[in-house]
Amino acid sequence: MLYSSLDYRELDSVALQLRIDYGFNGYKIDVFELARKLGIIIIPYSKLSNFQRNYINQNKKLEDGFSIRKETSELIQWHIFYNDGINFFRQRFTIAHEIKHVVFGETNPSEKDEILANHFARYLLAPTCLVMDFINSPLGPKDVFFAFDISLEAANNAFGAAISRCNSNFRGFTKLEKDFLSLCKTK
Repeated sequence: MLYSSLDYRELDSVALQLRIDYGFNGYKIDVFELARKLGIIIIPYSKLSNFQRNYINQNKKLEDGFSIRKETSELIQWHIFYNDGINFFRQRFTIAHEIKHVVFGETNPSEKDEILANHFARYLLAPTCLVMDFINSPLGPKDVFFAFDISLEAANNAFGAAISRCNSNFRGFTKLEKDFLSLCKTK
């Protein structure tokens, strides 16, 4: 299923704007801290009751994590529940994925929302405009893996996106990317 490049560019812009707004202007981003700064309550599965964990274990879609919106008359509160029994790279990806659902107010995400949330997570963790620095690197995706603290699979995807971007008609940087890159260079 293909989506418009505008869908992806909007997600890229939102991810970069979050990094800028909350001071994550380097290669690595602490998505747990970003979620906290966004006012999201983060709950690891290990803190849930046996009954709650059994329910989650019966639903494959909830295996890595999920988000819910709780609304009272005075307050809207988002919670991200995540599987703290999986590797740390996957936990970070899951939190980034769920942040997309929260930011876009997706309480019942569609298949399209899920696919776009995966793109958002990859871009939030390793923005293409930064990964492009590694295109001529001798280790390629392995350097991306170390620089961004992401899984090798995610590093390969991010590296592939950077190569695709370099090979496309959209090689330059947007104004937001230029602004972000200038913040990164001042650190």
